[in-house]
Amino acid sequence: MSTYKRKEKEKEQRRKLILDAAQTLFFSKDYDEITIEEIAEKSQLAKGTIYTYFNSKEALYSAVALRGARIINKMFKDAADRRQNGLEKSFAIGEAYHEFYRRHPHYFSMFAEAENLPVARSNDVNAAELTKVSYENLEILLNTVVLGIKDGSIKPDLDPMQTAIFLIQSTKAMILLPPYFETFLKQAGTDKNATVKFTLQALRRSLENTQTKKLEG
Repeated sequence: MSTYKRKEKEKEQRRKLILDAAQTLFFSKDYDEITIEEIAEKSQLAKGTIYTYFNSKEALYSAVALRGARIINKMFKDAADRRQNGLEKSFAIGEAYHEFYRRHPHYFSMFAEAENLPVARSNDVNAAELTKVSYENLEILLNTVVLGIKDGSIKPDLDPMQTAIFLIQSTKAMILLPPYFETFLKQAGTDKNATVKFTLQALRRSLENTQTKKLEG
């Protein structure tokens, strides 16, 4: 291995070490409680080394959240690829979003919190990439809605972008249900997961082009 390649590999390993340390802290503590000094201590690197790779705590937060955004990107694509028409693909993406929350709740929480943190206003390259991938994730859903309108499985009078945002935000709202609602659900003999599935089914029905189904019948 050449000296250049060895140095590049060492840089990548050090960057990963910093991100792993930051991720552990972001997953376990509130954003405002964490300092660069603490991340340096966790990664066993000097504070100056942290700043060599990331210019701020906001940049680190974005870089960690980007890991989650890339996971959900793959889950959305895989879910859509397994279904046939636009409606089924859109519904599958909703299911994948819920599954992402179940598998990766800490990443999900980071996405929800980022909207109210300085990272949302950061001009750092990591924040820019996070914004880019987040839009790509929305675009995957948007494209399935457009496909559904074209193939007749989704109502033709719906605005694709509004519909995509409505679907993702409605699902997110149910996933982030306040604790007291979860108590009510438990008393009623059900739980949040069942309610999210109910929501997805209701959203599916709200999109479905029943006129096409009647013509096919």
